[in-house]
Amino acid sequence: MSDIVFLRAWTQVEAPCFYNPLTTALQPRNKTWQGMKTMAELRREHNLPIPVNKDSLYKPIERTLKKFNPLVIPKSLQATLPFESKPKDIPKGRPTLERRRAVVMEPDERKVHALVQQLRLITNDKMKKRKVKKEQERKKLEAEKAKDEELSRKRKREERRERYRVQEKMKKKSRRNSDA
Repeated sequence: MSDIVFLRAWTQVEAPCFYNPLTTALQPRNKTWQGMKTMAELRREHNLPIPVNKDSLYKPIERTLKKFNPLVIPKSLQATLPFESKPKDIPKGRPTLERRRAVVMEPDERKVHALVQQLRLITNDKMKKRKVKKEQERKKLEAEKAKDEELSRKRKREERRERYRVQEKMKKKSRRNSDA
């Protein structure tokens, strides 16, 4: 890698003495003096184009397309990742021949398939019931917690009121003693 380093420093520079003699001051007012022509005037007179530096022209940027290798995550690291972060193995777009081919099952295969589907249905029903029950328990706990919080808030309020009442009594007593 290379780094660009800018150095800001001041040094004393001797300015060379330069003078430009003015001959126009010695001429009469009706006669005008014309000095050297500028480059723009000379170019206009001779119909010369403005010189163009090829390096200063704007060119379209041509970048080579970068090809990145697929990201490879070690199995040990994948095991420690949470589910959302795990790389999903997405199959290619076109379905394979095995997926497109129609499957005709034998009678005993049909029975096994039906049994597996029934077992899945039972499992899914159990999971739904369990989920509903957990949700009800959670709501019940939240209601209980809210009730407890309300009670504790009321109790703290009463304690504060009692404390302030006692403090006020003490202040009144000390005022009476100081006045007397």
